[in-house]
Formats: sequence, structure tokens, C-alpha cells
Amino acid sequence: MNGTGKTNRQQSGKTSRRRFLRLTGAGIGLALGGCLSGTGGYAWRRKILERGDRIDVGSKGDEIIENAYRLGYDYEKSRRGCAQCTVAALQDAIPFVALDKGLFRGASCLHGGATPTGIHNCGGFTGSGMIIGYLCGRTRESTFNSTFKGSAKLSRELIRKVYERFEEEYGSVLCKDVKKAANRNCPEVVAKAAKWTAEVILKEFTNYGQQSGNCDGRKKQE
Repeated sequence: MNGTGKTNRQQSGKTSRRRFLRLTGAGIGLALGGCLSGTGGYAWRRKILERGDRIDVGSKGDEIIENAYRLGYDYEKSRRGCAQCTVAALQDAIPFVALDKGLFRGASCLHGGATPTGIHNCGGFTGSGMIIGYLCGRTRESTFNSTFKGSAKLSRELIRKVYERFEEEYGSVLCKDVKKAANRNCPEVVAKAAKWTAEVILKEFTNYGQQSGNCDGRKKQE
């Protein structure tokens, strides 16, 4: 037996053990019956969220939403790229949104309606949809031509709520209309998009805004 073969098997064994530990950790989080205590919520980053899931963010809900607003504003002002800045703000503000580099990179070309005309969706709105879809949308296996799994219904409902906030504030989600209504203040547009999306996500999947008690929002029995 040569040294190379032994080393390869050792490395393979270490990789398998690391993968097992990661999966075990994810299983522990999911075995909690749709309730994860604490403000971190890191185990939930491995789970596609469903209606009825509740993550305990403690008293941090308002802080998370404020951070989403602040980060959205700062990122757009200093880095530019409304869709990508919205994605980054929500990734950094909401503890259970994964810091997925692929998700962030995928928003690279979607700013300004992704066209030179501005007659398509505002990048802040598009970035919001990317985060919502990532959290609770359809998925599929990693193999080519695999079956799509799950439902897009909940993700459509949630992005519709963000759409309604855009309509109320700007009268449209189209880039050119939003820019005009916002006096071309794109940092403020991104900040509000991140804030509205954080509110929608927290109200759907956490105990934010609910009575203290059980993590599903029901008040404990006296």
C-alpha cells in the first residue's frame, strides 16, 4: 500500500465525517417541529421554509428590519446595483437567509430594470423576489433534467405583498416610474425594498409582531 492511497482515503474519510456532521446539525434543527429558539436561526439556512414555520427572533424583529433598511441604503449609495444591493442587505440583515454567493452573483445584471429602457421591474423589487424565492420557492435535485419539487404559491403570495408596497409608494414597480416618483433617489428605493421585504418575511416565518409565548405566536396558558 503506497502513502498516496492511504492519504486519499484519510482525506475522503474526513470529508465524509464533515458532511455527516453538517447533515446531522441540519436534522437537529428540522427536528424541532418548525420552531427554532434564539436569534441566530442558522439551522434554518438549510431548510426551504413552508407556511406555518416559525423562527423565534426574540425581540430582534424591529432591529432586523431597521438593519435591512440601513444596509440597503448604504450598499446602493456606495456600491450601486439596486438588485444586488437589495439581495446583500437582506442576506446580511436576516439571520436565517443564507449568505449564498451564487444568489448574490445572480443579481449582478438586474439593476435598472436590466434593460436600457427602464420599462421593466425595478432592481430593488427583483432582488426582493430573489430572496423570497430562495427562502420558500420551488427547488429540484442537482441532476440534469430533474423533477421540480415543491410549490411556488407561497413565494408568489409574499412577493405580491412587496408589490403592493411599491404600488402604494411609487404607483408602479417599473424602474422608470419608480425613479421618477422617488426623485431618482435609488438608495432610498433599495432601502425601502429591503425593509418591506424583511417585514413580509418576518411576519410570515417568525414570531415578529405576535404575542410573546409559544414560538407559533399563541400565548402561553396561565
